[in-house]
Amino acid sequence: MKFIAGCIDAAATVGVLVTAAGLLGKTHWFMELMVNFKLPLAICFLGYTIYKLTCRNYKIAALSLIPFLINAIPPALLLIPQQHQTAPINPTALRILQANILSSNQNSDALLELIEECDPDIIVLQEINRRWVEKLNILRLKYPVSATFPRADNFGAGIFCKQTNATAKILFLSDRDQLPLSRIELTLNNKTVTITGAHPLAPLSKYLWKWRNLYTKELAEQLTNIEGPQILTGDLNTTPWANNYKSFVKKSGLLDSSQGRGALSTWPVYQPFVRLPLDHCFHSKDVIIKSRKRGPNIGSDHFPLIIDAVF
Repeated sequence: MKFIAGCIDAAATVGVLVTAAGLLGKTHWFMELMVNFKLPLAICFLGYTIYKLTCRNYKIAALSLIPFLINAIPPALLLIPQQHQTAPINPTALRILQANILSSNQNSDALLELIEECDPDIIVLQEINRRWVEKLNILRLKYPVSATFPRADNFGAGIFCKQTNATAKILFLSDRDQLPLSRIELTLNNKTVTITGAHPLAPLSKYLWKWRNLYTKELAEQLTNIEGPQILTGDLNTTPWANNYKSFVKKSGLLDSSQGRGALSTWPVYQPFVRLPLDHCFHSKDVIIKSRKRGPNIGSDHFPLIIDAVF
């Protein structure tokens, strides 16, 4: 029992160090990685507090509330409802399926079945390669407007639209890795909405962290130049409590669909305890997100998002 108690205390100490490192996430790529684990850390410290209370170690229980609150407050703040938005006049409904499909995923049937089931107007996909393009050719019958940019790595992109009164294109920012953006401009009921899909680098080194930050900064600046209703979605390789995420929201002027709903963890599929919210949806003030839910396992390491919006 002493050994088990020692292991629990050691794990709590590691949790404190990770929590402290996360507070410095703005200064270093490795520190930013630590800030992403707020949800599992909050759960762990809540359990640790209860454990210490049962042991009648009230002093340690009280101290453990500090890292619990540091980790629990940012996710809890996302439960505060979005500022009141005025409902659009003659609202037009739009359903978007957002999915990082994983380039090595062989289960294309699962994705196609989900598309058939949820019947989205727009499909935004990341990690498309040439094999995936061939598998998705069948979509062109129901989704005649599309643009794809397959890559051999994990940064291909594709976007598909059911309506014909739309244009689809692949865009690039000035990043060295030339990561594609996918975009649909769709006109419905005399209103045009812009849907953009993005997938920046994962900040797993100083180089990748630097270029991910520059990418999201330039993306935010570009989005401010779009007139009318717009939605941005994709695997952004960051969580809502990272400084880069907060900076993007501020610079882009878009609203975070997590606000009022809470974080929706999507990666990794097979590790629920450490699952992180990496797939996101942002929108302009003239778009209202009616629903944002996690889709089923499609064989990828990410869960898809199903987004219902009106504009």
